[in-house]
Amino acid sequence: MTQLATPLSAGPGTGSHPDTDTDPRPWRWAGGLALAHVVVMLGALSQEGVILEHGASTAKVQHDLAAASLTRMYAGGYVESMAFLVLVPALVLIARLLGRRTELGRVAAQTFLGLGIAFVASTLAIGFAPAAAAGYAAHHGVDAGAIAMVNDLRNFGFVLQVALLAAMTLALGVAALTDRVHMRWIGWGGVAVGAVGLVVTPFAHNAISMVWMIWWVGMAVLLLRGAPATDRPNR
Repeated sequence: MTQLATPLSAGPGTGSHPDTDTDPRPWRWAGGLALAHVVVMLGALSQEGVILEHGASTAKVQHDLAAASLTRMYAGGYVESMAFLVLVPALVLIARLLGRRTELGRVAAQTFLGLGIAFVASTLAIGFAPAAAAGYAAHHGVDAGAIAMVNDLRNFGFVLQVALLAAMTLALGVAALTDRVHMRWIGWGGVAVGAVGLVVTPFAHNAISMVWMIWWVGMAVLLLRGAPATDRPNR
């Protein structure tokens, strides 16, 4: 563990990068993309209209989906999927900016990136496709039980997606702490949100998702301010 926490040796592709350490633009791009993800996602969710939790009766699932506008549902879902495409470059930038001063920080940042890509992929595959299929089925006379089952693929998938959110937040928190960058909000805040989230998600995934969003927006605002000063031990 001591070895992992030592600074990276100087060389191509390792250690600190002076250009991005002082240049505020990469930090602001990362913050802007992170914030854009939330704005686009919330805007799309407001237009989709129908969100049916696990436990709703099969009759209610069929009725609500059949009553919803397919055009509005599909348009909102497509725009929401764009929010997750915007998230990908945000993840890449954040991982590059926060995992550079120590080996442990680099590993943690790359873990954050890997978990983030898994989150995006699972959301696009398990989140949007079953919802669209359930809506289409409800408008075309498919059995209510089958519709509810397809809709629950999205609901159970969402629980696992929140677990991925918690894990990636924990990893980024470790990267921030080991690199001594934004230690309070991104570092300790990320470790707290991530660790608690991994434990609590099976019981309160919606609450963890909301807490994560607050933390994510706060991080985006910090990044928008530009390159941070490293938090020194004597401060």
